Amino acid sequence: MRPVIQTYTGENGNCFAACLASILEIPLSDIPDFGGDDVFLDQVAQFLEPMDLYYIQVPVYDGAIERMFEAGDTFHTIEGTSPRGGQHAVVGCNGVMVHDPHPFDGTGRGLVDIDCYGLICKRMTQF
Repeated sequence: MRPVIQTYTGENGNCFAACLASILEIPLSDIPDFGGDDVFLDQVAQFLEPMDLYYIQVPVYDGAIERMFEAGDTFHTIEGTSPRGGQHAVVGCNGVMVHDPHPFDGTGRGLVDIDCYGLICKRMTQF
């Protein structure tokens, strides 16, 4: 994981894109701007597909997530409410925040509430 800072903030900020760039260790400029809630998951899937990857959101209360974190370091997004208000994404490792892509402005880091973990998974194309 190589930390990347988001380049714009606010309601249409690119915190999620900065998280993906951090986890995938690619330039932020290689990540497209994803649309709103109605197209977000489809656009993320389209972006990751050529890399044989996919993205899945797992609710915080899903007990399966703890089992995955037992297998070794797993980087993922943590998505929820920012201390500044509104939705925000940070990078986590095994359920703990390790990088907030927001350029610190004195208003708080991390999340005040967590909605889900976002997992980037490798597609199994052969057995």
